[in-house]
Amino acid sequence: MNNDFEGNTPASDDEKPVVVYGTRWCAATQYVRRYLDRKDIPHSFRDLDRDQEAADQVRFWTGGYLSHPTVKILNDVLVEPLSNEIEAALQKNNLI
Repeated sequence: MNNDFEGNTPASDDEKPVVVYGTRWCAATQYVRRYLDRKDIPHSFRDLDRDQEAADQVRFWTGGYLSHPTVKILNDVLVEPLSNEIEAALQKNNLI
């Protein structure tokens, strides 16, 4: 289970197929992280409040908005995704 709620997973984006960009206080971000935990999907977390590089990346993907959660699944980027959208992207990328 991924319980790194207090900060970022250091330099693990290249090692894990899923990266969740969000904040510790956002219920939707925490929902996505718990959803991935229940599916046993390895993922890392980038805290947009503490990681300026991650925040800049999300703004690049979203046309300037700091939308969270934003989820990167291999080469797919999902902005504020629903669980069925995450499920579809995980299936598309052969992660489930």
